[in-house]
Amino acid sequence: MMERLVEFLARRSRWPAVLCLCSLVFPAWWLRNARVDNSIEVWIGTRGKEYHTYKRFVETYGNEEFIALATEAHDPLAEPVLDWQRDLAQRLRKIEYVDGVLTIADAVPLVAQNDPDWKQRLQGNTLFHNLLLGADGQTLGLIVWLRKLDSPAERKTAVEQIEAALAETTPDTTNIHLAGTPLLNVALDRGSQQASQRFLPVALAVSVLVLGLMLRRLGGVIAVMGAVATTTVWTAGLMVLAGRTFNMVTVTLPSLLVILSLSGGIHLVSRFQSILTGPESAPAALRDALREVLPPVFVSNLTTAVGFGSLMVSDMQPVVDFGRFAAVGMLLSFVFTAVVVPGLLAWLHAGRVLPAQARRHWTVAIGRTVVARKAWMLSAAAVVGVVSLLLMMRVRVESNVLKFFPDNARVSRDYRFVADRLTGLYTIELDASTAAQNGSTLLKEISELGTRLLARPDVAQVIHYRNVATSLRDISPALAVASAGASQNPLKELARKYRRTRDGRVSLRMSILVRTMSSRDFYSLMDYVEKEADEVVRHADGRTLTGVVPLLNAAQRSLVDTQVRSFAIAAGVVLLLIGLFLRAVRAVAAAVLPNVLPILILFAVMGLLRIPLDAATIMIASMAIGIAVDDTIHFLSCFRREKQAGCDDLVAVGRTFEKAGRAITFTSVVSAAGFAILLLAAFKPIQYFGLLAGITMATAWAGDVFLLPVCAAWLRLWDRPETTR
Repeated sequence: MMERLVEFLARRSRWPAVLCLCSLVFPAWWLRNARVDNSIEVWIGTRGKEYHTYKRFVETYGNEEFIALATEAHDPLAEPVLDWQRDLAQRLRKIEYVDGVLTIADAVPLVAQNDPDWKQRLQGNTLFHNLLLGADGQTLGLIVWLRKLDSPAERKTAVEQIEAALAETTPDTTNIHLAGTPLLNVALDRGSQQASQRFLPVALAVSVLVLGLMLRRLGGVIAVMGAVATTTVWTAGLMVLAGRTFNMVTVTLPSLLVILSLSGGIHLVSRFQSILTGPESAPAALRDALREVLPPVFVSNLTTAVGFGSLMVSDMQPVVDFGRFAAVGMLLSFVFTAVVVPGLLAWLHAGRVLPAQARRHWTVAIGRTVVARKAWMLSAAAVVGVVSLLLMMRVRVESNVLKFFPDNARVSRDYRFVADRLTGLYTIELDASTAAQNGSTLLKEISELGTRLLARPDVAQVIHYRNVATSLRDISPALAVASAGASQNPLKELARKYRRTRDGRVSLRMSILVRTMSSRDFYSLMDYVEKEADEVVRHADGRTLTGVVPLLNAAQRSLVDTQVRSFAIAAGVVLLLIGLFLRAVRAVAAAVLPNVLPILILFAVMGLLRIPLDAATIMIASMAIGIAVDDTIHFLSCFRREKQAGCDDLVAVGRTFEKAGRAITFTSVVSAAGFAILLLAAFKPIQYFGLLAGITMATAWAGDVFLLPVCAAWLRLWDRPETTR
């Protein structure tokens, strides 16, 4: 079947290639509807029970998303500052997506009319402390709760309208800090859009430059880039057609496909040009190049697709989408490489191409040297492997989305200010329910639990129905939460978020506002909350813990689980495909060390540089095993032909690198250079991903050049009884 395909492509690929290029109008049209979405639901995973618990909580009490606005003033309760708060709160309440605004300025009239020491009363109020007034006496804030937002566009509009209200009411000399999940989502969306505009042009420029340096023929560059462009546009178009949105991870997909799709075309054009330097005509050279290169290109693209596809076991939708469409892209890459590249070569190379240089590639000398010193090379690999295993134990897991941003980014600085000076921005939500007659007892138990939790330094504030009511009585004994009108009672809109009655049952909520911390510390806090709740809250018929912190914990567990499962799947299937393609178990054994060692080095670098395992770097191991094995397949495929022709190991390795060494080196260089483009990203995980992928490509090249010939010779691959060793 492959022989008939080769014959067809060598003779009749011209017009199919043109047809493929013309077909780009369809995915280009679909791309008009491309959207970006980095909402919290995208990152926390929607398959686990934690997410469904969170959704039920939101259905009961309403949307929990809020934005905290914080600033500094010499006297936060001075009349000009209070007037500014009232004006801002009035404007914010007019915004369609705002559900409520909590500001200390609304409480001042209730206290000041009867109490000359009203400032001390407000500053001593336990609810306002670390919520609206900072412990330093100079920080003040407003809390803006949002209605349920159904789309990224609504979230963006809400944030922009809040920012506009701030710009209209706030003097230029006042520095306002905004924090909260909606702000984080919009910042991720904006960064993703900027990344999409930045990565792709640079990736294309790097690709053309490297191709020009390597192939040195305009026809070859055009042929390869034609296949790359077709692959990239079709994959992105199919993603949009499937209704998927782009996010911080998937926005890198077009650029990565540009880089990864080059490999097959480089091998094909390089071999075609090499054969064409001899006596054969262009059609004959194209046929021979396809016969030699197309099978290993198919297997290498398939293994890369398997590496990406293994990421679909993740609970995180961005990782699933990235894996699914990257796998589709690599399969399309084979199709378009097989059709577009030979078709354009047939159009552009009607005559014979003369060689630019006749020197053999320098990898020939390396290959022969390492085969002659097998014991030394295997010993060195063992030492590197042991050291890497020790260093990889230092790798930590990070699921905190805030850590995606550089420390000097505006959103990071604002989060630090609000968290350090005002209140916590991550939440643990307790939802407890009981029969109505036990409601007061349950409320006392929740209040006791809140008192215990406030003693922890990592808890900024605890809000529940009882402390809202108590705070209101402290402000004005004449008012009560249940009776005062909304115009008189600034806390009523807050109180209604913490108590629900229905069908003879009462549901009570407690919000634990948590300061910024590492993901590791979230676990210990959750364990403490669960332990204390078990001890104190005894009259609840049903009790759940949800909120951002439990969701981050679930995401962190998912990261580790995804890494293990996806890598196991990818490594197993990739090695199986190598065995099936080469029909030799020992070929699989020869491929293990050169491809697993780069993965160990990858994790060693992560441990050494303290790079965390997060939503972006989680993909690297599974992806790396699929990509790194590409050059292994090309080497072993060529090595097998030389051995079956009767060559000994030294000669076979030399001839293999003469034919494939140049392409192996340049595909590794172009991949590493392409991944380095991701260092331009504004997000640290994407920067780490680019750095680690580039390192992996470099170490994978070293494994194929320095170790793979040694393993092939040591295992006596495809030796014949009469072969002289």
